[in-house]
Amino acid sequence: MGIKLSTPVEYNLVSLLLSLSRSLDFSNVGIMDHHKKVAFIALNLGRKAGISDQQLMELFKAAIIHDIGAVNHRDKVVLQKFDVESPWCHCVKGRNFVAGIPDLDSTQLSIYCHHDSWVGKNQSGLNGTNIPLNSRIIHLADRVDVLINHERYILEQNSEILQRIGRLSGKVFDPELFDILMELGKQESFWLDLVSPWIEECMLEIIPENLVSVERDNLMTVARLFARVVDDRSSFTYRHSLYVSQVCRVLANKAGLSKDECYLLEIAGLLHDLGKMAVPEDIIEKPGKLTAHEYDIIKQHSYYTYWLLNPVLPGQEVAAWAAYHHERLDAKGYPFKKTANELDLPTRIVAVADVFTALREDRPYRPGLSYTEIKAAMDQEIVSGVLDKEVVAMLYDCQQELDEIWSNLSLLGVQ
Repeated sequence: MGIKLSTPVEYNLVSLLLSLSRSLDFSNVGIMDHHKKVAFIALNLGRKAGISDQQLMELFKAAIIHDIGAVNHRDKVVLQKFDVESPWCHCVKGRNFVAGIPDLDSTQLSIYCHHDSWVGKNQSGLNGTNIPLNSRIIHLADRVDVLINHERYILEQNSEILQRIGRLSGKVFDPELFDILMELGKQESFWLDLVSPWIEECMLEIIPENLVSVERDNLMTVARLFARVVDDRSSFTYRHSLYVSQVCRVLANKAGLSKDECYLLEIAGLLHDLGKMAVPEDIIEKPGKLTAHEYDIIKQHSYYTYWLLNPVLPGQEVAAWAAYHHERLDAKGYPFKKTANELDLPTRIVAVADVFTALREDRPYRPGLSYTEIKAAMDQEIVSGVLDKEVVAMLYDCQQELDEIWSNLSLLGVQ
């Protein structure tokens, strides 16, 4: 199964955040690449300002997930307007998301203040140089990207962008940082890099190579962070990914999989719905039956899960385990139409865990089912060629342990 882990293991934090942050850029207009562009602008500003390598890394971490608190498409539409009247809600939520997350906890204040105005009247109570430098940089970079019209050639609008920003220098934006932006803006290559297919490579040239690793144990907490972001989009799914991951862990242990397989399977469970960030919330929370078009929109989520996760753990099969959770043993699943021979045990475990969790949860169109109703539904899924009979049998054997986990998550109010 391609398991190649050993303890301790380090992962590339930059690669991890570049891949996972793309899930934050889904909107009603497609993938915006907003976070990548803001990070690129911010890193260029930070480097030209002369900050240290360590500070550059902290700046990257905050910039690449700065809008993590904007979980719904409607929130993102508001933020794409240049003048945002009340940006604080997503700033607060973003700060709360990263609090206590190893490798990301240090970005709390930067994310919280990234819409702070230079002259003050901010929710943080800060103004001027009291606003964290990284926040000031991200705020400027963020608004530059918002002003770009992607239907026009970049070198025909860069002067207009600088003029628009310049009118707010010393009012909304740090005047010294604006001066640095003006110097950067003289380089055509800066603007061409910003809209080029090679923006990621350009960014990687700036990030210090000696500061990009993340410990194996911290990988789990980052996965939990993004699972929380996905689940936060609906009150009906506030514990979905976390419970799926715990069911995966229990079943993996029951099946006798190795410690490393269990670890990666738990991560696959946490991130199996990462691609659902592409699905509009009016479909996710629709109380009635989906139309054929809406169902087709839903089908893309596991496709995106695969391509968001594939670069994260190269050489491992986590992306497949996570993304194949809507494939069926009879080859009638979606979106890859995998056959039974192509669905290994970990993949089958994630599929069973996802169905079991969905049946337990309240949904917009029905309340959560009783255990008797769940068992009847899953038995039918076996008959219909959807789920693996042996994995479902293992799940029934673990009912008490799974009930305890469910109760604990309910008591904790995991959100």
